[in-house]
Amino acid sequence: MPRTFYSEADPPANLLKAAIIGTETTGISHDRDRIIELGIVVVEYFPETGQAYRVLETYNELEDPGVPIPSESTKVHGITDDMVAGKKIMDSFVASLLADVALVVAHNAAFDRGFVETKLPFFKKKAWGCSYEQMPWKSEGFGAANIEFLAYKFGFHFSGHRASMDCHALLEILQSELPSSGVKVFKTLLNKACATDLKLWALSAPFENKDKLKQRGYRWDAKRKTWNRVVATDDLKKETDWLREEVYENRPFKLEQEAIDAYNRFSARRGLTEMVNY
Repeated sequence: MPRTFYSEADPPANLLKAAIIGTETTGISHDRDRIIELGIVVVEYFPETGQAYRVLETYNELEDPGVPIPSESTKVHGITDDMVAGKKIMDSFVASLLADVALVVAHNAAFDRGFVETKLPFFKKKAWGCSYEQMPWKSEGFGAANIEFLAYKFGFHFSGHRASMDCHALLEILQSELPSSGVKVFKTLLNKACATDLKLWALSAPFENKDKLKQRGYRWDAKRKTWNRVVATDDLKKETDWLREEVYENRPFKLEQEAIDAYNRFSARRGLTEMVNY
């Protein structure tokens, strides 16, 4: 049975609200596929420690996508056409739940964010964090990072692949302590989610240095025909020094620097950009 309280201590006065969300869909394409189940758990937390207090609301609803659910998808989540017939996610109610939420957390925000923002555009105005991509699971000794495996490693079991149950399980994980650092999972995620990173677009990078860029972690954007990489703001000087020496061969160069924060991270929207000469 999911917990509704995570601390018996008197809570501080300045608590915030987080919404942990999970979706089940007809497939993996944000353009073609649709949400068929949405789960939300709203919890109050103290941002300085990541400690959760009360679970304020749990919402779970199915929705008829208007098209048959592919059998391959049903094998994953167990949701059939009969189960969603006549079902509807109440957009206005979800909007009211999210009205004063400071952070939306998903275990694969790059997947969930595109789907919920397509159906419920008010999600675009929310800060997002990802407990999959933004956590140092590997360096903390975890061999995998799916919710079921993490739950097992943190000492509990749950019935997965239904939206709100996944959300409750994720909240339980977020309130656990990382085995190596000893820091609460949610506090580690909050620190990462609140940071602003920079996506560096290496403009006019010499073709002959493409292998160096690839090995460094840069990705090729075929549409823009430009290599790019996301770095922490604190690492900007180190990265530009490397680019100057290894890619641009000590010649003047220009970067497009795009701000990546919790409001556009894991979405298709671009952040504020500036052109910088080095």
